[in-house]
Amino acid sequence: MPEIGGFGDPEKGWYFMGKTPPDLTAMQAAHDAFTALLRSEGVDVILTEKAAPGALKSTFCRDSVIGVKGGAIVTRLARRARRGEELMVTQALAKAGCPILGTLHGEAVFEGGGFALIDEKTAVCSLSVACNEEGIRQVEMILNSLGVELIKVPMPGYRIHIDGSFMMIDHETAIININELPYFFIDRLKKRGMNLIELPPEDNAFSLNCLAIAPGRVVMHATRTPRLAERLDKAGITILTLDYECIELNGGGIHCSTGPLARDPN
Repeated sequence: MPEIGGFGDPEKGWYFMGKTPPDLTAMQAAHDAFTALLRSEGVDVILTEKAAPGALKSTFCRDSVIGVKGGAIVTRLARRARRGEELMVTQALAKAGCPILGTLHGEAVFEGGGFALIDEKTAVCSLSVACNEEGIRQVEMILNSLGVELIKVPMPGYRIHIDGSFMMIDHETAIININELPYFFIDRLKKRGMNLIELPPEDNAFSLNCLAIAPGRVVMHATRTPRLAERLDKAGITILTLDYECIELNGGGIHCSTGPLARDPN
């Protein structure tokens, strides 16, 4: 598909960016390296047993599940190419003994990349093509029952997930893309005293898609983040790097490839 600079099928709704087709061997190796890094950092990794048929993007399991206090919410994916991924995640949760506090139904769509916890009592979600009003309503009902407030942030244009614009990396530190977040949300973060690190405009916008594996300790792409990495280093953030480009060409990053279920509150 020359018009997108990659490969895809408009009828089936999938795409892959790059000059060559997906290299599944290289993608598996990159994912294995990521899994090994997480385990070396003391993370208990649960793998789904198999992908949904033809679901090349099922690597990005964050979108199918939201981990909350006491269990998990199984979401409902918006894009038709990804429908069905919810089943394998549900099976993995059941096998792990993780309580499922709710699932989405009807016209609701909500993807986990559009959700982030700010603290134990506050969460944020994106209002977008991937997280519609009915999906937000159903998720908010569960969160409110747990004493969690949900802030709704409209995303610009066809930007789908807030984890491409806002990323918590410590208790009161976040990376933000100021060009993609509304003023009211940035102002609220500032008023609570949060340390906001802006994504440099020269860096790839996808650089923000990193993963905090502990407060102030993040995993980032090895080569796409030179200026942002410098800003994080100055803020006292420890950075672990990983070559993940062959998977990022599939439309998701390091953050997208994890669905956190439980964290040490400290």
